[in-house]
Amino acid sequence: MAIATNDTNTKEKAANFLEEIIQESIAKGDTRVQTRFPPEPNGYLHIGHAKSICINFGLAKKYGGKCNLRFDVANLENSRVTIEKEREEIASYKQEIETLKNRLQQKEERFSEQKEKMLSKAREEAQKILQDAKDTADQTIRNINKLAKSSGVNKELEAERTKLRGKIQDVDKKLAVKKTAAPKKAVSAKKLRLGDTVRVLSMNLKGTVSSLPNAKGDLYVQMGILRSLVNIRDLEMVEEASITGPGLSGTHTGGSRGSGSGSSKIKMSKSFSVSPEVNLIGMTVDEAIPVLDKYLDDAYLAHLPQVRVVHGRGTGALKAGVHRHLKKLSYVKEYRLGEFGEGDTGVTIVTFK
Repeated sequence: MAIATNDTNTKEKAANFLEEIIQESIAKGDTRVQTRFPPEPNGYLHIGHAKSICINFGLAKKYGGKCNLRFDVANLENSRVTIEKEREEIASYKQEIETLKNRLQQKEERFSEQKEKMLSKAREEAQKILQDAKDTADQTIRNINKLAKSSGVNKELEAERTKLRGKIQDVDKKLAVKKTAAPKKAVSAKKLRLGDTVRVLSMNLKGTVSSLPNAKGDLYVQMGILRSLVNIRDLEMVEEASITGPGLSGTHTGGSRGSGSGSSKIKMSKSFSVSPEVNLIGMTVDEAIPVLDKYLDDAYLAHLPQVRVVHGRGTGALKAGVHRHLKKLSYVKEYRLGEFGEGDTGVTIVTFK
């Protein structure tokens, strides 16, 4: 920006050394006066700039010159380069995160496939061992039959042979490689919700949905203390338990509004993911019992087969209080102190019925 005026040059006494220089230059015939602001390209404004503004614009106006307003673009260019570099780094980090995420997902899928292969191989090997044992038993029985023809005990041996064959066939059926049963009703990914109770067909285990399906239909299911990645095609929905009571409004199937008593059903959604242990360390017995009671109810409704109650060693008062309370619970099958690797006497293992 330039400011120019038509004021005539003045010959009054110079107010400062800058005016003396200008007046001397004019006297020599050089009448062009040109100033600029800021005088230094430091990019910052401070108190000295107020005086500089007055001097530069004032001298230009007084002597009919021009004052150029100077912009320093060097810092702007440096900032632009820095921002561009940071954007590239962020894009690189995002790409690296996406790559790691894909690798982890691939590892999980490979692990799931390997697990199924190992289970199938173990069943096949067990079946092979059983077949060898059966062949050996058959050969042994044939040899005994040859030796027993003259002794009159052939019928008894044949009966024992039939019984043995029946037992072997029963075991053979249990160890046979089973094909995964088709679900009674296909599970819809859109209708699936966290906490829904499902059955994993390949394992014949109940569990709760702990993550929603991805693009491939894979999701995590919590089955007790086991959390496994399965495909939605390997699942079937399990009807949740219901509570009935008089005067409770609810949804009825078949278009019926219920019986004359007005009772209806409320679905229970307690089958969410529950931790396999509860920590009571630091609590008194009176504080710990309500916490323990609620946790055991949740764990039992979530179909956990067994849980760990961490009470610590201490004086033994908390452990004794926990054991007294466990004796009163009808849904507790048994409880015991932890073994080596489970927490020893600082932990009680509770098994549900």
